[in-house]
Amino acid sequence: MTWQAMILWLLLLSLTGTQNLDAAGIKDVGAGPSPLETVQQKLQLVKMLLAKSPALERATRSDDASVKQQTATIPILYANASDALKAGDAEHAEKLLDEALQLIENATHQTPDPARMAKKQQARYTELLEDVNNLLATFHDLRLSLSPPSISPLAEPVRVSSLMGQAKTLAQDRHYREAVELLESAHAAVISSLNQLLKSKALMYDSHFKSPAEEFEYELSRYRSYEELVPIAYTELKPGEDNVKLSAHYVQESRTMRDLASQQAMDGDSQSAAATLVEAIKQIQAALKMVGLALPE
Repeated sequence: MTWQAMILWLLLLSLTGTQNLDAAGIKDVGAGPSPLETVQQKLQLVKMLLAKSPALERATRSDDASVKQQTATIPILYANASDALKAGDAEHAEKLLDEALQLIENATHQTPDPARMAKKQQARYTELLEDVNNLLATFHDLRLSLSPPSISPLAEPVRVSSLMGQAKTLAQDRHYREAVELLESAHAAVISSLNQLLKSKALMYDSHFKSPAEEFEYELSRYRSYEELVPIAYTELKPGEDNVKLSAHYVQESRTMRDLASQQAMDGDSQSAAATLVEAIKQIQAALKMVGLALPE
């Protein structure tokens, strides 16, 4: 039985009450354990945890000075609580036992099960590797789809490739924590490259168009490029719920402006339509920035 299960057992006892037999052999369901019985149960619980808890045993072997101090204090608290209870001071004994249980919880949380941690890190590695690969694909697809096509390569391609290769090697040896750190660096590098690509595209703006209609089509192409990034940013960057809500508001504002621009173009006012699209692009850039993809204004 784990120490968490033992605590649950104590709580159930306090909620359901104790059952005793009277002189006639009839069960009498009491209102619950007495204060003294509760202290005795806590004393027994701490004793069992000190003797049988694998998590607490693992904590006692920790190299962390704080954890060592906590685990060294627990048996002292237990002994003092036992002495206090024997002396009839149940209230003081309970305070000592509550402190001991709190220290047990703190110490065991600071020294998690290595097998469980390894499994968690492996899952994070797998998830992050997929994220980086998806971002790389997004970068290359966007680079080719921009009009005119961008010739900007992925920044630091050798470094990104090296980081991913090192991470895979570490993962093969089950060093998932170190592999995750490398993939996080690769993830940041690809995001930076994506930002640079979009920035270079924004700086390619050519004010000398043959006609207002050509300018409108150019701005519409730019708007669509940014709009395609929205679901990708939500998936890959995993922003918080509040950020997503605010970002979605900016997206809706941008689409309203885009629709207005389309109507203006249909009415023959391509110059106003292009100007409206510029404002729509500013809104969708704000939406992307809100979820962690910083773009040039």
